[in-house]
Amino acid sequence: MHKKRASWKQILLTAFVVIAAVGGWFGYRQYIYNEELARVTAAAMAVEEARLAAAERLHAVTVKGRRPAEAYERPAPVPPDPRPTIVGYQDENPDTIGYIKIDGTKVDYPVVQGTDNEYYLNYTFDHIRATRGTIFLDYNVDYDPLDLPPHMLFHGHHMRDGSMFQNVSLYKGKAYFDEHPYIKFETLYQDTVWQVFSVYICDANEYVPMSFKTEEQYLTYLAKTAERSMFPVEMEFTAEDRIMTLNTCSYEFSGAHTLVVAKLVEVYED
Repeated sequence: MHKKRASWKQILLTAFVVIAAVGGWFGYRQYIYNEELARVTAAAMAVEEARLAAAERLHAVTVKGRRPAEAYERPAPVPPDPRPTIVGYQDENPDTIGYIKIDGTKVDYPVVQGTDNEYYLNYTFDHIRATRGTIFLDYNVDYDPLDLPPHMLFHGHHMRDGSMFQNVSLYKGKAYFDEHPYIKFETLYQDTVWQVFSVYICDANEYVPMSFKTEEQYLTYLAKTAERSMFPVEMEFTAEDRIMTLNTCSYEFSGAHTLVVAKLVEVYED
């Protein structure tokens, strides 16, 4: 008995079913692939957005940290209370900057600073014309009572009656030099003590520097000044040291001057 062969219609239908099934399977796989791709893409975009946000925050912090230093400057410290003694002298003469005193001598005067080095050679503290003048700080000194300059140069006449800076010339005697080692100078805000380390004679035209371009230049000047002293004193120097020089007339030769130089060793603000 013979089997009945399938008709071409049945074959065509079977083929169509197989093709539809295969197409459906591939369609389903494409759908799954698209969904996975979308999920991965969304995750990648989220990561990139987070990275960009973090980079923006870092940039903001970095830019903020680069603001000029001026924005963070601290306010200037409040200066101590002015000294009543100096304030009193300033009421009498606004040019007053301090008071100088050497124990055991006649050097005991208020000190002024004018706009030149001529006026106070011929006028007293009370603005009276007189040959004794006033003890004054060289007008070239950039004076600041809260930050003393490296070198203060004081001028005073050598008076026969022993007043003004006449006693300064006595430092040329060894006994006097040894017995008066300290100079006291009261500023508007503090008391200072200076130790004498040099006394020497020079010509009136000799240049005495009051400012220095470099630390080396300043240290060289200190060393040479110490070497010029009639009486050597053991003393170490640093670029942070402050010195004062007392200048008065002398009579060893025409135009001679006696200079006494001292270094700052103590400061009292109480």
